[in-house]
Amino acid sequence: MLAILTFRNIRPTALYIGPADNPGIRKQKPAFTMKRVPIFLVLLPLGLWSIFVLPGLLAGDPGFWNWRRAVVLLSGILALWWMSAGIVLAARPRWLEQRLGGLDRLYQLHKTLGIGAGILVFAHWMSEWLPKNLAKAGLLPPRVRGPKSPPDFAVELAKHVGEWAGYILLALVVVALVKRIPYRWFRLVHKAFGAVFLAGVFHGLIMLPGSFWQQPLGWLTALLAAAGVVPALLSLSGRIGRQRQYPARIEALHRHADGILEVVCRPHDDWPGHRAGQFLLADFGTPAEGAHPFTIASAWQRQTGTLTLAIKGLGDFTGQLAQTLRVGQAIQIEGPYGNFDFCPSTTVDRNQGPAPQIWVAGGIGVTPFVARINDRIARGSTATETDLFYCTPRAVDYPENLESLCQQAGVRLHRRLTDEQGPLDPADIQSRLKPGASVWFCGPSAWGEALGKALTGNGLPRDAFHREAFEFR
Repeated sequence: MLAILTFRNIRPTALYIGPADNPGIRKQKPAFTMKRVPIFLVLLPLGLWSIFVLPGLLAGDPGFWNWRRAVVLLSGILALWWMSAGIVLAARPRWLEQRLGGLDRLYQLHKTLGIGAGILVFAHWMSEWLPKNLAKAGLLPPRVRGPKSPPDFAVELAKHVGEWAGYILLALVVVALVKRIPYRWFRLVHKAFGAVFLAGVFHGLIMLPGSFWQQPLGWLTALLAAAGVVPALLSLSGRIGRQRQYPARIEALHRHADGILEVVCRPHDDWPGHRAGQFLLADFGTPAEGAHPFTIASAWQRQTGTLTLAIKGLGDFTGQLAQTLRVGQAIQIEGPYGNFDFCPSTTVDRNQGPAPQIWVAGGIGVTPFVARINDRIARGSTATETDLFYCTPRAVDYPENLESLCQQAGVRLHRRLTDEQGPLDPADIQSRLKPGASVWFCGPSAWGEALGKALTGNGLPRDAFHREAFEFR
């Protein structure tokens, strides 16, 4: 799948696997910033092109058509680099997931690269098509062609394959970005990117001039293209994430107010367990829908061997689950994923104890906090000073015993009914921030971005604001 659409900086790191209430633990930062990857994928090929290609271009005929050919080649190479990087991310490799800060951020980058690749493919196509047609209209000087070489079947095939792959890619990008299209159609469209990528690789490598194979830009382009072939084949065969998939069975279903359905699942014995705040992909047996992401709303306790998903009916698929799911039903889960684990990113002085935390939940975004609360109760760990701001449009009791759970876990609960009291003011959070404190947010994406900007703009360190950023599209 070419990366566009949302399915969650350069330094070595390690994973935190212990409780956030342990003082003195240092959570390592992501190895890559997402901003650096696109910059790297632009500057490196441009740098190599400037060193090995540009001097020859400047020394030769400076005519328009020579420069146009150079632009066509460069835009094509950049598009192939971005497509290759995007499809590698689509395979969800574990080593990259952790270095990028979790699967949610990996897919954010996946989306960015996909959109960028679409723009580059369009630029590649326009730099080829537009001057040629302007010349036909007499608006540009005609090209002076040399003697024709004998027709090459591979080259001619690559031209046609590349042209049609470009048309299909641009159409797929547009379709995939329209969120009103049902997810099942989005999923099918997204899967087609694997075939489009393979067509693009064939076109790009065949059309690459022979001189490029004698310098690093050509070697790296071929290497990146080859790296993307395996993920493309895995995508087309439906094998992405296969090693992290586990059978499970529904043990109980609980319906709550406001359209929230709790699904209690018992994974197979080889389920590795999860940290509070992580999510998984669940496939309930609907082939057209496939797997959907859900935050795990329970702490993992091996003695019970169950986990809970809290699902709110926000769309066609999730809205029907309360009627379609049955106790005893076999399902498939994949994961766990995510670094929303309540581990502070800064070192805490052992003499001062654990750093305080502020949790902000919007609606069903309370689920990772419920998991963390249960985890703290199970561990008997209440040392971390914690405030939970739970914001809903109207009075919602999920879970029904939330207030009691917060008291047991040593969490101060602040309810806010946004329809009556208005949205939560960042100043309310700012007033409770103490030195070394971190803020953990799970809720609507736009609200999370605005809240993060407001708090960091008022002095909160960027790595102290944590937001679950996972979207499938």
